[in-house]
Amino acid sequence: MSLQETVRQLPDAPGVYLFKDARGRVLYIGKALSLRKRVQTYFHADASSEKAVAFLPQVRDVEVILTDSELEALILESNLIKEKRPRYNVVLRDDKHYPFLKLDPKDPWPRLQVVRRIKEDGALYFGPYVPAGVMWQTLGVLNKTFPFRKCRSIQGRRLCLDYHLGRCLGPCEGKADRQEYDRVIERVRLVLEGKDRELTKDLEQGMEAAAERLEFERAARLRDQLSSLRQATAGQKVLSATGEDQDVFGLALEGGEAQAELLLVRGGKVVGHEAFPLGRATGEDPGSLLASLVKQFYVVRQGIPREILVSHSLEDQALIEEWLARRAGVAVSVHVPQRGRKARLVALAVKNAALALQQSLGSARGRAAALTEVQALLNLPRPPHRLECVDASNIRGTHAVAALVVFEGGLARRAAYRRYRIKTVTGADDVRMMGEVLRRRLARRAEQPLPDLLLLDGGVGQLNVGLQALREAGCSDQRLAALAKEREEVYLPGRARPVALPEGSRARHLLQQVRDEAHRFAVSYHRRVRARAAVTSALDEIPGIGAKRKAQLLERFGSVRRLRAASVDEITRVGGIPPQVAATIHDFLAAVEEVPA
Repeated sequence: MSLQETVRQLPDAPGVYLFKDARGRVLYIGKALSLRKRVQTYFHADASSEKAVAFLPQVRDVEVILTDSELEALILESNLIKEKRPRYNVVLRDDKHYPFLKLDPKDPWPRLQVVRRIKEDGALYFGPYVPAGVMWQTLGVLNKTFPFRKCRSIQGRRLCLDYHLGRCLGPCEGKADRQEYDRVIERVRLVLEGKDRELTKDLEQGMEAAAERLEFERAARLRDQLSSLRQATAGQKVLSATGEDQDVFGLALEGGEAQAELLLVRGGKVVGHEAFPLGRATGEDPGSLLASLVKQFYVVRQGIPREILVSHSLEDQALIEEWLARRAGVAVSVHVPQRGRKARLVALAVKNAALALQQSLGSARGRAAALTEVQALLNLPRPPHRLECVDASNIRGTHAVAALVVFEGGLARRAAYRRYRIKTVTGADDVRMMGEVLRRRLARRAEQPLPDLLLLDGGVGQLNVGLQALREAGCSDQRLAALAKEREEVYLPGRARPVALPEGSRARHLLQQVRDEAHRFAVSYHRRVRARAAVTSALDEIPGIGAKRKAQLLERFGSVRRLRAASVDEITRVGGIPPQVAATIHDFLAAVEEVPA
């Protein structure tokens, strides 16, 4: 049976579908309320996503598994993705169980245990701790601060080093007082519940009372406990006085990549976070991406909070809430806060995701991928290791300058940047200015080899003058392109229409970065030139200021604003300018209108 016939004969019922390649490997797994209708949408060209376009040519078979409801399909889909780990699904790289701290009040002498699964056994569970290092740090502080037992069993044990160090009350040999031990465990519980303010106040009062009774050793122990407690909770950010438990997901998209960040809020404090690189996401719906992550995350996680905050509305959000409630045993709400503290918390998660994504895009692998995308989009013979970009800057033709920036391997090479004062063009003619700069750059090709791609900030006019400069210099084989700002299109020689840079692609991100750096460098140079010209113009009107003193003042202050702000004494330090001349300069500039720099 052909693939088309298989699709046509799929049942109109809920279930899960698995797209497979010629070797039987699962490419993609999805769920549907109607398997036939959902799978058929993939084969409609106008309805297929970019991801579907990538894997559909490889599909040779479709396997389906029927379920009784869409909710059961969602659960099965999540479990199958975890098991099969298909290439084109969002698959978490790490699905381990994060640790919890367990405190069992039914134990005659309770202690803290590290566990990775929650049981319905009446014990108290604190966590999960993400990353796990946070848990070990917390446990270490609690072990040093509070004298509860650390051993697994007290039967047959004798007093150990912890007792002699004051870190255990010694229940193994009947040394511990029951009421005192219970107070210790209560303090431990308060710390783990995030109620350290109450405990801090209790310790402070106990320390002061012990000191008043001249019990200095006890006061010192309480002081040390207070210090350790503050150290343990110093990195926790208080977000709510009501002490809610929340999981907060933020999603960031840039450069064709997606990154999510999870903040764990327990007892109103951020106690942990986790980053999820989601990989290529060009054309993906944010709600679909985040829904895939949420389903993957909770299929193996325990301790689901009653409230989950997300940066984008989830695909199948009501269905996911129903599934989470079934897993948690209580009602679970998922929503996108629009204002207030919760919205700020989601914004913090998005900010962290964006930072992680920016670091990923700036990685060596990310830069290499961007250069490969540029090669494919602009039809270059190889990835452009060396990129040069030229931009001009002027105001109605005055103080015209240009700048050339260099990127190698996707990184700025500032030592190779060049500035140009326009010499042959008068008036506001950006195109001719670009031509002058290119001819001067090409004249230096013997001492500085030409780049793999020469990029111009502009459109068709800049591209044509660039081609003319290349012909005059005998460099017609040099790769040239012009990047227009308005629509982010690239104009190439011999092509009637520009190449559109895909929204959110790595290639677009890199070329924009290069173009914007050239613009920044040209504008900053233009401001310097204008500032120096303003100083020169102002100094020309002051009697007693010759060319030498003018040059010294330019070198020292650089702009009218800085020179005007200088005191008479500071001006006299420039090349031995006499006090009376310095006073004349100071008074003159104070009396005239400031020239913008």
